Amino acid sequence: MNGKMLQRTRIFFVLVLILFILPSVRLAELQVVQHDYYRNLAESNRLRLLPVTAPRGKIYDQNEVQLVTNRPGFTVSLMDQGQGFSPETISYLGDLLDMSEDEISGKIRDNFYRRYTPIRLQQDVDREVVARISEIQEELPGVIIETQPIREYSFGDLAPHILGYLGRGSPGPVVKEMWEQQSYSYRTGQLVGQTGLEQVWEPYLRGVDGYVQVEVNALGQATREYGRMDPIPGSDLHLTLDSRLQGILEEALGDTVEEKQENGNDYAGQAAGVVLEPDSGRILAMASYPGYDLNTFEQDFPDLARAEDRPLINKAIEEAYPVGSTFKMVPALAALEEDAVRPEQIIYCGGTYSRHGATKTCFREIAHGSVNVSRALIRSCNVFFYETALKLGIDDLTGYAEEFGFGSRTGLVDIRGETGGIVACRDYKEERFGDPWYPAETMDAAIGQGYHSITPLQLANYAAMLANEGTHYRPYLVEKAVDSKGQIDYEAEPEVLHTMDVEDQTWEIIGQSLQGVAQPGGTAARLADLGVSVAVKTGTAEAGQAGGGLPPHGVIVGYAPAEQPELAFAILIAHGGMSGTSALPAAYSVLDQYYDS
Repeated sequence: MNGKMLQRTRIFFVLVLILFILPSVRLAELQVVQHDYYRNLAESNRLRLLPVTAPRGKIYDQNEVQLVTNRPGFTVSLMDQGQGFSPETISYLGDLLDMSEDEISGKIRDNFYRRYTPIRLQQDVDREVVARISEIQEELPGVIIETQPIREYSFGDLAPHILGYLGRGSPGPVVKEMWEQQSYSYRTGQLVGQTGLEQVWEPYLRGVDGYVQVEVNALGQATREYGRMDPIPGSDLHLTLDSRLQGILEEALGDTVEEKQENGNDYAGQAAGVVLEPDSGRILAMASYPGYDLNTFEQDFPDLARAEDRPLINKAIEEAYPVGSTFKMVPALAALEEDAVRPEQIIYCGGTYSRHGATKTCFREIAHGSVNVSRALIRSCNVFFYETALKLGIDDLTGYAEEFGFGSRTGLVDIRGETGGIVACRDYKEERFGDPWYPAETMDAAIGQGYHSITPLQLANYAAMLANEGTHYRPYLVEKAVDSKGQIDYEAEPEVLHTMDVEDQTWEIIGQSLQGVAQPGGTAARLADLGVSVAVKTGTAEAGQAGGGLPPHGVIVGYAPAEQPELAFAILIAHGGMSGTSALPAAYSVLDQYYDS
């Protein structure tokens, strides 16, 4: 072999050696130096962490009757495996799930950062949908069926405004801030409480999601489970509500409104009622009519949102009304305490009363004759309170109304939406209309008319304060929250917000008078044949401008048993007509059924 050939051989050998060494070095780098990195990358292409939704906490009434629970349901989800989603898959799912392609694309955009994580398109799909997807699963890469807990309301249409519903809409900045104060963070698109207890108590009800680690094939279908972290269920809520009493109250309101409509009163269509425990503030029942079925809420929502009688509004706390003669205990108590009238003092009622350029009347200009404060309450004499209020003055009348909590929220925090209403006063008229206060308006204010605007919850709190002689307890709905291990997360205690400084004799006069209202000769004499003693006051409140053609609101407040009150209540039938034919029969029905057990 000559020198030139030997040199070529050596060069060839070196090249071969280099070609052998370079892949070997690279292979060593991949298998040794970067072994962990590529092993993890391979595993990530093969293994997925699929979230497992935690069951929300259940909700029970005070007698452990289950009001809200969960059941298993199927959810159709999409999972991006790195290649995005095919238009054909989106089109097919749109037709199958009755969703527009834009709607599906919107969910994908909202979750663009969640690659390899299921994007839930539709919950609680029926078995036919599941079967159709399963038949062509190989043609639908990234489409998976998950099993999730679905919220179920045991009685459907019982207490919907209290329990609330779930949704994926943003809860708003106020609610987000409230949740953040409890170290709870909201993620866009998350299924959360939108109203009622479901919303306010979301941080307790939510629970902690788990996950399952699975091996997936090229279609994103799970083929083997490698590990699991079980979810932690949310805490259960135990309420102050008595579901039996709640049902009785809702039925009474519905029956009364329907009867009014059947008798030609087309304006009657809304009503509300609240029952409290007077010595604690525990809400035993709170009803708003009309209501809705929580189990069918999603499909019913378009009709509910358009309905003229506004079933989505909790009229017990979100609406305020004039309350008529149920207000008269305020001027009666104020006049006795301020010595504007003595207990035995007589004022003559001739059916009409003219002062300060205005003529006011009793109902149908009935002349009640000589009446003192007690008889004026029993017979609901307007003239007595016109004159008494003028002696008292609007400022003192306003002050005592505010002592009872009128014009401000009662303190309920378990559900949102409570309005403070309006109490008639100089400041309100000046700020609202820029006009001075006139004495004739004081007469209107004394009988619960004029500028007064009061919620049914405020009325029930007022009745409770009359029953317990002046103590305002914070109304509440949640007794306790218990976690999945049986530990108490939260427990409520009665909270006194205000105590009135009133003479015992004054409370005694007011209490005896209200008992007289429910006896022969009183405006609620029908209640005398109940199996329980009752202290009440009826009211018929003009609605809107006089002569406007609208029937008045029927209102009643009271407590029972009169001697040792267990219940304080308020019922309002909007545009139901006279109290004696609307609110009074409803109250009779509630008390009769509740105590006849």
